[in-house]
Amino acid sequence: MDSPTLKPTLESKRLLDRAIDKSKRSQGIQLPPGFVRDDADGEPPLAKMVRGGRGGEVRLKLYLTMTLVAVHKPYDIKSLPGRPWAEMLGLPDPARNGARRIGDALDWLEKADLVKIKRHPGLPPTVALRHPDGTGTRYSWRGGRYIGLPLGFWRNRWIYRLSSTGVALLLVLREMCGGRSESSPPWLTGDQRKRYGLSDDTWTRATQELVKHGLLTVGRTPQGGDFDYRRMRNTYWLHIDRLTEPMSEDAEVV
Repeated sequence: MDSPTLKPTLESKRLLDRAIDKSKRSQGIQLPPGFVRDDADGEPPLAKMVRGGRGGEVRLKLYLTMTLVAVHKPYDIKSLPGRPWAEMLGLPDPARNGARRIGDALDWLEKADLVKIKRHPGLPPTVALRHPDGTGTRYSWRGGRYIGLPLGFWRNRWIYRLSSTGVALLLVLREMCGGRSESSPPWLTGDQRKRYGLSDDTWTRATQELVKHGLLTVGRTPQGGDFDYRRMRNTYWLHIDRLTEPMSEDAEVV
């Protein structure tokens, strides 16, 4: 099972609370389905982002937190210094190695057309969000459907508790469960699962992680008609309200 590599401190918590308060958000963030799924080739931005172990964790959690903070047009963050962001995310050695990892993550996000960076000699860069589907177009989350990530993900420190693959599957399941009820949870064929771009191993480990934290219930349901071979498939129901539950202090900081 994946484990998060972040080591948050009391200063991490303070900076995260400051970012949340500065955003003035009350309902978290919204992302379009195109961020988590790609029906054409199964290479959505989310799956690309979480590849690469620790690098994937920094990229995803940095991107989600920048989305939290960049509330109004032009959806940018002026003078984004690496050290406080590394400290806020709980990266070790935030002044040097942590700041470098933030810089590496920003470079990756820029190459993936998820942000646009304006660099200033001798000063921190300005980072503007681009469309979450990775097309490089103007940022927007509005549309017919969207995936919501509640504010409790940050406020209640789930950002530190969940691994990058756990967060990725959480977002995938938010998309899957949209419009469904707990009495009729979604299930997927192997081909349908490919559109999310997560490997079988990642899916298995992230499922175990979400179940462990009480965020997911996995069931079994038969598929097929009365006279057909009835194959048993996993069903998934996400307990998103669990994110509103605070964690104990000893689980938050070191």
